[in-house]
Formats: sequence, structure tokens, C-alpha cells
Amino acid sequence: MADSPQRTPQDDNPWRAAGLVTAIGVELAILTGLGWWLGTVYDDRNGTGYGYLTGLIVGLIAGIGSAAGLIRKYAGGKKT
Repeated sequence: MADSPQRTPQDDNPWRAAGLVTAIGVELAILTGLGWWLGTVYDDRNGTGYGYLTGLIVGLIAGIGSAAGLIRKYAGGKKT
């Protein structure tokens, strides 16, 4: 295991982990809500009935992608 990175005491900080979990939850909620809202606005302007669902799904996917990015940054993973 000579290639494993050295852990610093900062990595074991419970407040850092709590902040990560909070940030993931807040970003997921905001992006999902924003997608739903934009879909609802689209529905109102164009008289459709599916825009809110499309916006909800797109917002959820964006939230999951953002959460994955935060976890990758927190875990110190490789950058693509």
C-alpha cells in the first residue's frame, strides 16, 4: 500500500463530514426545486402538462451530478 495517500487529521474531522452531507442535501433540494419551477413556468407559457416533470427530472440529475462532484472533491479523487 505504498501508493495510498497519507491521511491528514483534517480528514477525520466530523464537522467537515457534516458540512459535506448538508451541502449535498441543500444542492439536491435547490436544483430539483429549480428544475420543477422552470418546468412549471414552461408549462404556463406554452400550455403543456409535462414541462414540470421534465424540469424535475433534469434538476434531479443535475443535483446528483453536483453531489458526485462534491464527494469526489471531498474524497480527493482523480480529476478527469
